[in-house]
Amino acid sequence: MNETRHHHHHHDEDESSVFKHRSLNAIERRKKIEKYTYWATVIIAVVMAALVLVAYTTN
Repeated sequence: MNETRHHHHHHDEDESSVFKHRSLNAIERRKKIEKYTYWATVIIAVVMAALVLVAYTTN
């Protein structure tokens, strides 16, 4: 019984794999957020440019 209880290595491996999985998820999430913020910035820039053009052409 003490033999099976003494297997501590497997638990450590689980911990590290959980940590690795969590960090991979964080990286994926960050990539997605970066992509969204990039497109949001592009859209805002296009809208601003369009507004500026409209403002200049109507005056």
